[in-house]
Amino acid sequence: MTNCLQCNKETSNPKFCNSSCAATYNNKKFPKRYMEGICKICGCPITKRNVYCTECNPFDLDYSTITLGNMRSKRRYQLHSRIRTLSRRLYIRSGRPLECSICGYIKFIDICHKRPIYLFPDDTPISVVNSLDNLIALCPNHHKEFDNNIITL
Repeated sequence: MTNCLQCNKETSNPKFCNSSCAATYNNKKFPKRYMEGICKICGCPITKRNVYCTECNPFDLDYSTITLGNMRSKRRYQLHSRIRTLSRRLYIRSGRPLECSICGYIKFIDICHKRPIYLFPDDTPISVVNSLDNLIALCPNHHKEFDNNIITL
């Protein structure tokens, strides 16, 4: 009988008592992500696969200044999908409940725009289109009914 290298319990296995101890030991000894890179802008340490730190990332856009017209000129294919992705991220970060506002269903939730995206003029900032006052969480059934004017909010 030998002792586990991680928890020091007696075991019949030559190194570890179970796979959890083996994983813990190996992850500490051989971590997968090293802080080997440096940010191209500020020089702070970052993980190897990144180029910029989160503060310096030039691709992290300020959507309070970008308008629908700007996005339409740059992104011709599936423009509204990008706006919906941003609205989901904003809604989740706001801390609002992730449940249908009508029935309380929590398994599958759609973040719905109360006023549709296509009704906004081109000079409207994305932050206005995706304001929390214009977003609501609905289950797929109520979302479909709302889009087809069967129910109103």
